[in-house]
Amino acid sequence: MTLTLGTMAQEKTQLKTQAKKGSIAFASEDGNFKFGFGGRVYMDAAAYFDDETDLGSGSEIRDIRLLMKATLWKKWDAKINVGFADGAVSLKDVFLVYKINKNSFVRAGHFLEPFGIEQTESSKTTKFMHAASTVEAFRPGRNLGVSYATWGKKYFWEAGLFGSDTNNKTAGDEGYGLTSRFAFAPVQTDGGLFHIGISGIYRTSDPAFNIDGDKITKSIRYRSRAATHIERRRFIDAKVGAAENQVKLGFEMIAASGPVSLQGEYIDASVSRKSGNEDYHSKGWYAQFGWLVKGGDYKYKMKSARLAKPGPGSVELLARYNETDLNDTDALIMGGKQKDFTLGCTWYVNHNILMKFNYTNVDLDEYALNGEENFNMIQTRVQFSF
Repeated sequence: MTLTLGTMAQEKTQLKTQAKKGSIAFASEDGNFKFGFGGRVYMDAAAYFDDETDLGSGSEIRDIRLLMKATLWKKWDAKINVGFADGAVSLKDVFLVYKINKNSFVRAGHFLEPFGIEQTESSKTTKFMHAASTVEAFRPGRNLGVSYATWGKKYFWEAGLFGSDTNNKTAGDEGYGLTSRFAFAPVQTDGGLFHIGISGIYRTSDPAFNIDGDKITKSIRYRSRAATHIERRRFIDAKVGAAENQVKLGFEMIAASGPVSLQGEYIDASVSRKSGNEDYHSKGWYAQFGWLVKGGDYKYKMKSARLAKPGPGSVELLARYNETDLNDTDALIMGGKQKDFTLGCTWYVNHNILMKFNYTNVDLDEYALNGEENFNMIQTRVQFSF
């Protein structure tokens, strides 16, 4: 199939259809122009075994995405990724990239801030059905900004300046953030991999007003679900009032040997508060183990500084332990502490389809939503993309 692309100068460029890894794209023979369309759907189900809280087992279409992307004159890339979760339209990745050379670029638009491993990874390729609770509590998410990224054979670095997300309609000067991630992978051989990294964020508070338009004290909030999405409640939740700015530091590690991998992150978050209020401090970490019982060895991508998605037909066994502590006795803010342990199995059926099974145990302290409790859950997902 051949399409024709016309210009104002009546020049014409033929675009030929390409099929790669289950996705359709159109490209010119000289590589100056490429256009692609795609999407994904996640269909989830969960069964909860209650303790103190009456949890709502059920099913959902977790997310639907539609994607458009283009390459123009080789140097420019554009991407528009729109989500339809919960029946609402939301902008995900919407950005423009200028490729300085094959190992660096400048990006501007709405995208994930460069902080840690799991925060910067697409939900299409994350190992578990739900992000680690530590990552959910502290991640900056997607915001409007500009960043510069560069990488070599053994390093990756990205830094950016960010405002707020596209849904911020609060009056007044919005907060801003400076975010950076650096990763170093000194070992990348057929027999093994070792990667370490550090990330940091400095962010000022967004403006806050009451219903009459009067300016009130600013706050910063950290909270997380219980390693699931069908049950929507956040069991740990810390709202820090009189907040001026926050600083977050993240430390990361990836190691792999053949079909076995280990990944972990530790995040420390501090909030500076107005005079007369004790500064707030919280932290969390997770460690996860992976074993490709079918599918060969783990691969690594320096361009994104993370493990590559296993190939079609692979079967992966997984385990993850997470602790998130939002309690600070000095600041008198007790947001709760959560410990959770997950076992998982993922079957990468082909390039377009995968299936996930997760079992999770969650343990909450007395400062959590409904006090001290312990409960279990089983979750499954069928996911397809194109």
